[in-house]
Amino acid sequence: MRELVARPVRLRHPAPFPSAFQHLQVALPAAAGVDAHAVVVDLAEGIDDELVDAAVRRHWWSADHGQLVPRRATARELVAEGGPVLRVRALGWVDPAERALPGFPLADDDDDAPRLWVRARRDDASGAAEGWMPYTLAIARPADARPDEPLAHPPLLGGFGAGVDPVAASDAAWRSIVIDDALWCWWTGLARAASVDPSPEVRRLWADADLGLTLRRLDRGVLAPVTLAVVDDGVALTIGGGVGLDAAAQRAAIAQALWQLVIARALDDPAVSLSAPGVVGHRPDRRYAPEGVVDRRRLLDPLAHVQLSLDPGVRADVRRRLDAVDDDAPTVAAEPVETWTVALAPDAGVVRMFSPAAVPVPWGAFRLDPALVARAAARTGRAPTPAAERQTPYPGW
Repeated sequence: MRELVARPVRLRHPAPFPSAFQHLQVALPAAAGVDAHAVVVDLAEGIDDELVDAAVRRHWWSADHGQLVPRRATARELVAEGGPVLRVRALGWVDPAERALPGFPLADDDDDAPRLWVRARRDDASGAAEGWMPYTLAIARPADARPDEPLAHPPLLGGFGAGVDPVAASDAAWRSIVIDDALWCWWTGLARAASVDPSPEVRRLWADADLGLTLRRLDRGVLAPVTLAVVDDGVALTIGGGVGLDAAAQRAAIAQALWQLVIARALDDPAVSLSAPGVVGHRPDRRYAPEGVVDRRRLLDPLAHVQLSLDPGVRADVRRRLDAVDDDAPTVAAEPVETWTVALAPDAGVVRMFSPAAVPVPWGAFRLDPALVARAAARTGRAPTPAAERQTPYPGW
């Protein structure tokens, strides 16, 4: 991948940010479905070349660049052949009741409609089998390269992984699923957080920051232990996650929260123009949270969710959840779950992975299927909470 990219450029953020905040952008060649820059964030004294390499791979393969070999068929035809087929509705990303509303913007998930499929691997407790995944699930922005294909799901970016080999790529993709699931379960009260202290390394790297920092651990009912970090500059309250409970997980969670804080502060500056679907023009009162079902439909982009972190009501909600620590509850390990994996670029170590049992951090524009919420509640050993039933939009990505 070295020949693909320009030299990383570090974006420096003065106080109140810590000097150890590494925020890098790497220019990518122009291509449909690929962002202009790969973004790399870390809390460290120097640049981690492996992080840069993985980020470049992951961003470049947001499109398939002709690597995938799709097949046009109906889901019913593929099922008749006897192999497993991943239907979009099995992921539970959209409430079927919303799909039935007039004017709903996503296409039907129709077993009898021809569409493109790609080969994928299905893994669960019983073993592995080769099956079929919708082409538009395999890549991040299918409408850029294949506008002819029906978009039957939100353009979620979770589940991408990149590494030096397919094993490392799959591990990275699984980590992104674990983080999303844990953050959503915490946000909705299905997984309670416990207190955790910053590691000595994090204390040192954070020493010159003039920002509030709160760390929590999530290891009860989640797919794997996750560190949650919340960064507060007095206006925005941003959230990040990292798999594990060690210093590396804390650094990853803090770096993600800092990156979102950069975006939130830009969104709060009337002189800065960040445009995306659903981003509201600057409001002095910062009341950006949607007030009803119709207003929720604007939450179609990660930037619109980061903007929610500026809303005073959302800030209060985050604080209430941080205060609801549960240090005495026993650790509960989640059961193994089904995963679907497609190799976007085997030679480059990039995969896309999904788990029908996991909850993504969803776009607020679309309510999750209540059946997926119920499965998450059963896994965490809790009844669905009012917050889970309401599905209050999550502030960030």
